Amino acid sequence: MIYLKDNQALADAAQYWMTVERIALDSEFMRVDTFYPKLALIQINDGRDTYLIDPLEITHWQPLCDVFTCSSVVKVLHSPSEDFDAFFHNLGVLPEPMFDTQLAASMASLGGIMGYQKLVKILLDVDLEKGETRSDWLQRPLSDNQLHYAADDVEYLLPMVDKLEARLTEQGRLDWLVADCEQVLQDWREAQASGYSYERVKKAWMLKGHQLNVLSQLVDWREARCKEVNIPRGHLINDALLMELAMRLPQAVKQLSSIKGIRQATVRKEGEQIIDLIQSCKETPQDQWPARMDRPLSQSAGEWFKKMRRQVDKIAEQLDVPPELLARKKPLEAMLREGYPRGPFQIPKTLQGWREEVVGQPVLNVLNQLSKQS
Repeated sequence: MIYLKDNQALADAAQYWMTVERIALDSEFMRVDTFYPKLALIQINDGRDTYLIDPLEITHWQPLCDVFTCSSVVKVLHSPSEDFDAFFHNLGVLPEPMFDTQLAASMASLGGIMGYQKLVKILLDVDLEKGETRSDWLQRPLSDNQLHYAADDVEYLLPMVDKLEARLTEQGRLDWLVADCEQVLQDWREAQASGYSYERVKKAWMLKGHQLNVLSQLVDWREARCKEVNIPRGHLINDALLMELAMRLPQAVKQLSSIKGIRQATVRKEGEQIIDLIQSCKETPQDQWPARMDRPLSQSAGEWFKKMRRQVDKIAEQLDVPPELLARKKPLEAMLREGYPRGPFQIPKTLQGWREEVVGQPVLNVLNQLSKQS
């Protein structure tokens, strides 16, 4: 285990990493009371050594950024979406190309979506301790237990890749994984670009047009404010309270205090801004309001959806993979809504690529058959 805490040591190590086929990669970060993750440690195993990189000491990150973006070095991670958050906010780049061992395991019929500890046990028969998951990674010095825990998180990734690649190649699914790993990166970037949308707020479909406009503006305001002061969304005001504001449309700060669950500190600090925003929404022309959201499926459309899901479940059982790996609820529902009940129906983008033949076309056949019977 090599602990890197100065710029030259990182540059020297990175020079070697640029020459290898792949590296194992992980991070430790804290995000308890902040909007942005605080990067506390970066772990790398290059097949020869395990390195623990201290972000609190190093100031020049370009050598590592070059490794992250080098197309000839595959970065191996396990369920990396939160690591992406930490890397991008702190280093400004994502590790790509990348190999997600969690995604690979579910695609290789190893028992569904599983954590790192369980996968190491299944593939390598090694028992790992997970006692330091919630410890303080920003403390210095790190304890011996923390150091060994962090090292373990990359110690077994490369040996697992060998086994996963062999299994996926035998199953004819390695190309599936490569495509999906690329898509994971693209989806992360698109989510960052679009930000947190009002469409993610539970039951937002219940709102009328002018209320939905208020909710949309409140969500955007909260996002900007939380980034500005670096606090989690829920520490400022949660989704349920934003819905309450959009439905009740309070006209004075005093009315905010009567809303159950809202923090009085939020009322004092942000109350006037919230009320001003709600008032200003009255000036938004109706043609600029967000489009009304789709209501839940009708009972008859819901029956069609159940048959779509049964088709997906059947294929997933035959392939021995989790159904959500093949098709998630949202694109299936969008596919149904687009043509219900007479058609035509189309295979959505998320069910194209390798999924089109495997699951997209069979589900389309189900919908076409149902539309002929209606």
